[in-house]
Amino acid sequence: MIKKYSLRPRIRQWRDSIAEKYDIKEMLFFADFSNPGMRAEIPRIREVTNYIIETQNTSTYYKKDFTDFIMLDHIYQKALSSPDVGTFIIFTGDGHFSSVVRFLAQNCGKKVIIFAVRDGLSGMLKSVCSKSYEIPGDGEIDITYYSMIAKQINDTDTTGRRLSEPSFSSVISAVSEYYGIDRETVKDEANKMAQHGYITVTSHKLSYNKRISTVRINKEKLASDGIKLIEDPLFLIFPARIEKKPSQTQISKK
Repeated sequence: MIKKYSLRPRIRQWRDSIAEKYDIKEMLFFADFSNPGMRAEIPRIREVTNYIIETQNTSTYYKKDFTDFIMLDHIYQKALSSPDVGTFIIFTGDGHFSSVVRFLAQNCGKKVIIFAVRDGLSGMLKSVCSKSYEIPGDGEIDITYYSMIAKQINDTDTTGRRLSEPSFSSVISAVSEYYGIDRETVKDEANKMAQHGYITVTSHKLSYNKRISTVRINKEKLASDGIKLIEDPLFLIFPARIEKKPSQTQISKK
C-alpha cells in the first residue's frame, strides 16, 4: 500500500474495527522482517499481537520468499485443529491463496473474509471467498490527501514574506516532494478541497503582468467533517466496517 498510495495501514484501528464485529481468537503476522521497512513495523504490530512469524529465507543458495508457504501451512493446520473457529480473515490479494480459501469454505464450512490492497485482489481469490474488501477506498484516499495538504498549509511559515498565506503552487510542490506523490495528483486533490470549502484560494496581483494564488485552510469545516491534520509522514488508514458475525475468528496478515 505504501508503494501504490504512499499510505500504510493503521494496524491498531484495523484490529479494533474487526474486534467490534468478531471475537478474535488469534491474530498473526507473517513477513520477512530482515527487510528494514518491515522490521520498522514490528513495534506497531506488537500493539495488537505478539504472534509475529518471521519467514526469512536464510539460505545462501535459494532466495525464494517463503512467506506464502509458511502462511498457507499455518492456515491449513489451524483449520483442521480449531473447529471452533468459524471465520478466517486473511490480508492478501494473492491468487495463490485461492485453494486454501476454497478448502476453508467448502471442506471446513468456514467463512473467509479477504482484505487486499486496492487493484491488487486476484479475481480467482475474490470469487472463492465469502466477502472481500479492497483498501483504501476512494473516500479514504481523498481524506488522506486532504489531511496532507491541510497540514502543509497550516505548518508553512510565512514570516517576513510579502503575503501572509502560502502560495497554492508551493503547497502542492511541498506535499508532492515530501510524500512522494505525483504533483498533478496533489493538485487535483487540492482543487477538490477548494470545491468542498476546505480551503480558500485567493488570487493576488503582484505587478502589471504577474499574479499569484495563495491558500488558507478552513479548520472549522475540516473539523466538522472529521478531517484531522496529518501527523505521521506516512498516513495510516483503516478499512470500512465489516458485517457482524458472532464467532471466533482467525486473522492472518501478510
